[in-house]
Amino acid sequence: MEKEFQKIWLEAVVYLRQAQKKDFVLHTKWVVKSMEMLLEREGGDRRVLITAAILHDTGWSEVPLELQAAIEGEMAGRALVLHLKNSVPIARKILKDHGFTKKEINKIIDIILSHKFKNPRNLEKRLLIDADTLSDIFKEPFYADAKYYKKTPKQLLEFRKQNHFYTKTARAVFDRELEKRAKEITG
Repeated sequence: MEKEFQKIWLEAVVYLRQAQKKDFVLHTKWVVKSMEMLLEREGGDRRVLITAAILHDTGWSEVPLELQAAIEGEMAGRALVLHLKNSVPIARKILKDHGFTKKEINKIIDIILSHKFKNPRNLEKRLLIDADTLSDIFKEPFYADAKYYKKTPKQLLEFRKQNHFYTKTARAVFDRELEKRAKEITG
């Protein structure tokens, strides 16, 4: 990770480690890697988007454990809403401490708030959604998620096949990684 983002990462990790739903440190590491891949091909404001990728799930640290444990239904929906809402003050504080302008802070928070429940037209919002979704198909987070969600790799693969992407780049990388996971599972 570039030096510019390391201090933000270290602060975010404190919050990410407090979340119980899954390994959010691992997940976020792969969201950042996915974002870097997407930025190479799709463009976008690197400073804003890498920072949004780092901070996007920090709000899980403030979601009650019984809501984090919910996999589907009303409680899972409430957990998603809460994690977005809770990310705002955390991101605002971290960004302010690192000299981001008010305009940059508002833009990053707007992108973070759009990574669930939205069908945004804005490319930068779409890139965070794609990076977040794409991250879960890479080998390390894929098998970690199978363990956390108590699914077999085959069950998780079938679930991940339903993923939707906004960019051709994300779709191409996903399809390539999906094929690798399928080969690993079927041997």
